[in-house]
Amino acid sequence: MEEPRESMGRIEVAPEVLATIAQYAVRRVEGFSQMAPIPPYIANMFRRATRQDGIVLDIVENRARFNIYVIMEPQVNVLDASRKIQKAVTEAIDTLVGIPVDAVNVHVEDVTYAQGEVI
Repeated sequence: MEEPRESMGRIEVAPEVLATIAQYAVRRVEGFSQMAPIPPYIANMFRRATRQDGIVLDIVENRARFNIYVIMEPQVNVLDASRKIQKAVTEAIDTLVGIPVDAVNVHVEDVTYAQGEVI
């Protein structure tokens, strides 16, 4: 049986750090092209949330909820890539910080095509 440990103090992780970890996880997913701008009407709805380059993070009762806005590469299965983003963000936050993630909502705002490329 483990003995109770004496507390050495408090540990706080800034919400911006969580958003940065999520961005890094998203950027590593195959099929991701770039972060999309957060739509203005969404930014207004989440005034108290942390907003950072395509990510809106809301923390309630020490549980994180991400809304991630992305642009995907062409010829990628958008559904599969979006699920990979959800998994990558959840695993990164759990592994690096240990904060529970309630949701990772992926919003695919566009697909990038090279000039002259045929769909």
